[in-house]
This record gives sequence, structure tokens and C-alpha cells, in this order.
Amino acid sequence: MSAITEEFRKMFVHEKLLISMTELSQAVGVSPSQIRYWERKGYIVSEQEQQHKNHKYSMTTLVQVAGIKYFLDEGYTLPVAVKKQEEHCDMSRALKHFIADRLLDFEKAADGATLINLGTLDDDPQKEIVAKVNGAGHVQLLLRDRQSK
Repeated sequence: MSAITEEFRKMFVHEKLLISMTELSQAVGVSPSQIRYWERKGYIVSEQEQQHKNHKYSMTTLVQVAGIKYFLDEGYTLPVAVKKQEEHCDMSRALKHFIADRLLDFEKAADGATLINLGTLDDDPQKEIVAKVNGAGHVQLLLRDRQSK
């Protein structure tokens, strides 16, 4: 695995990738005042380097906020939306495990697409799965013979 791929994985797995309240608000479509309120109620948490400094939020919190908003938009009350989001939090954990376990490396294909190596098949270690992402963002899964480094 290349050093840059390892750093990329660490950002997601070890929660090093933090965003501001404004970025969280814009990404999910929730007002900053709602985010502050949800944090005061203990529904979400932020990271602060010092008291009275800007709040930073992890990607896990972004997923939580998006889930809460989804259930609010579906007509649930805030406490029920939070409870339903907590029931679905295993999805964000699963994504984190997937990235930690299966994101092995990136490479460029001859046609300029990005290839993401997802590792070998459990039942055939001579074959590996590669996600091919073209310039338009279309993802294609490929099965290929294992590449030796």
C-alpha cells in the first residue's frame, strides 16, 4: 500500500478529517442554529481545541446529522429521528470498516480512470476486485488477476 493511500485511510478511520459547522450545515442542509441545538441536547458532539473556539465535526457526525435530517424530513419528531438514526449508525461503522479493510491502493488506468484496489477474493486469492472510476464519476467493478508488487 502506498503512503498516500495509508494517509487517506487514516483520515476516515481515525476521524482525522474534520469539518466546520458552516461546512456541516451546507453539506447536509441543516442550519447552524439547529446543529448548536442538537449539540446542546447531546444528540451530536463536536471537537474543540479550546473552549470558546470553533467547533469541528467528524465524518461520523456528518452522517449522524444527515440521518437525523432525513428522519425529520420524513415527519418524525426530533427525539424519534435521533433514535431512528442511532438504530442506523451501524451503516457508518460498516463503511468505516470497509475503508479500513478493503481500501488497499489507488492507481491510474491507461485510459485515465482511477483504479481503487479493494483486495483479493476470500475464496480465490489469485483474483482481486478493482473499482474503476472514470472522469464522469461512473464506477465499474472489475475482477482481475492479482497484481504482484
